[in-house]
Amino acid sequence: MKLFIFNPEHDLVLAYNKANITLPHVVQEFRQNMGFLPSLWAGDGDCVLVDDIAYALKAVKGVSSLRSDVLFLTREDLKKLYFSSIQPWGWNEDLVLMLKESGITEDLLPKKETLSLIRELSSRRSSKEALSYLRYGITHLTLGESFYIEKFQEVNDLLKKYEKIIVKALWSSSGRGLRYVSKYDGIDKSTSGWIKRMILEQKGVMVEPYYCKVQDFAMEFFSDAKGGISYQGLSIFDASSGRYLGNIVAGEERKLSLITKYIKRDVILYVRKRIEEYFSKLFFQRYSGPFGIDMMVVTHPFASGFLLHPCVEVNLRMTMGHVANYIKHTALDPDLRMRIVHDVNYKLKFEALENNFVKVI
Repeated sequence: MKLFIFNPEHDLVLAYNKANITLPHVVQEFRQNMGFLPSLWAGDGDCVLVDDIAYALKAVKGVSSLRSDVLFLTREDLKKLYFSSIQPWGWNEDLVLMLKESGITEDLLPKKETLSLIRELSSRRSSKEALSYLRYGITHLTLGESFYIEKFQEVNDLLKKYEKIIVKALWSSSGRGLRYVSKYDGIDKSTSGWIKRMILEQKGVMVEPYYCKVQDFAMEFFSDAKGGISYQGLSIFDASSGRYLGNIVAGEERKLSLITKYIKRDVILYVRKRIEEYFSKLFFQRYSGPFGIDMMVVTHPFASGFLLHPCVEVNLRMTMGHVANYIKHTALDPDLRMRIVHDVNYKLKFEALENNFVKVI
């Protein structure tokens, strides 16, 4: 019997880098409303930790045909049961401390060195280090630059060179750690203060040229901590300023066909192979769990067609792309758009795929 946990505050905890943080109300609400989510990929007879069982039972009715037959538990219930393994959205110190206080034995929890490694590899510097490896041999078909910056003046220098840039915190929750800066508008006082604070608190920031995005997508994987990397499928999603908007639920061939409108199939498969090689070495005997590599299709004024940015971000945790891939779907089922809406409470919603979800240029 496995225990599954949806802890969407994971990225925020990594950013704070300490246990027992006080979560913003919106994050607490999101975790309570969506706590049932692991029932979509857990097995029959497994358990899902939630803040409120009655609420979870009510919320899960909206996806009753997709869920497994799981048992919802609260922290108090943890002391009465034994689990074969624990599978959270993401591992961090705050979660481990909570589970220890709830009576979970240490043999089911990652060691401190592993937690430090997860935080280190979750830094946006990981994307920079992976990018050159993934582009090797196909630089003429791809693009992507990323700079680790420790001094504010270097941000100004890059702004002069590229005219429009994105400044990213090394750790942040979705959409919160990004600032878009244009040479023509300059760095205003608020953004300047934020960049300097991130450099002080996180020892640096990442700076990337702004690219004209056509489509977001990702590749999802699982690492077994033995050098094995298993591919879990494509994730085609919509995002705005780093904020998640929705995913396509469709068969793998259908999703691949949507991306190969822009990027050749052999390029996609080549990048997938390079990811498996790179992260097999990086994670060997170090990380066990899911991860995803965010990518995007872009246009460039000096390119005749579309180009692939093969590593916008590395997510060392579960992702909504993993969730979409776990949804039971056959070739006969209609393609769906999965999104999270806020209507009094947060809800998971499925609807017929809109024609404009994947942009056509």
